[in-house]
Amino acid sequence: MIKFKRSFFVFISLFSATCLSQDVTKAKEVKNILSIAAGGTSTTLGISYERILSSRKVSLEIGTGLLLGGGLGMNFYLFKPINKGQFNPFLGVRSSYNIQGSGGSRIVNYLPLGINFFGSKRFYLSIDFGPAYIIQIVPNGSYIGFQSNYPEHLFYVYGGFKIGFGF
Repeated sequence: MIKFKRSFFVFISLFSATCLSQDVTKAKEVKNILSIAAGGTSTTLGISYERILSSRKVSLEIGTGLLLGGGLGMNFYLFKPINKGQFNPFLGVRSSYNIQGSGGSRIVNYLPLGINFFGSKRFYLSIDFGPAYIIQIVPNGSYIGFQSNYPEHLFYVYGGFKIGFGF
């Protein structure tokens, strides 16, 4: 009987310690990122919100620009799950719509390859670049009449830079 009580005590101790350690780890995980962005889903300059999914290998992003426009994106962390205190390389897909200040409007679709970093104080920094397919729907500046060469289809390199914090 004493052997059974001792075994039961050891089992309960190990089981409760495991449960406690899982709860503490989950509470410290960053799942949301709010950042000031240049390029990327926010088009020119704006605010971006990113949600890290439970697998920690995929995140969804939405951004809005200071000018009219915004976009959506998704990041895939192929090598390791995204965590604090490390550099996190990623491959992504983004699409944004932008009404430019000069009167034009465009759609930017690009496949970024980038890297981000979470500091120990929840500081966040990200940079990415990749090939872009840009559809210039309406030309920049004023125009009169029908433009036969629009929409214009362009291929460029596009990118984004974000600085923010995780919570």
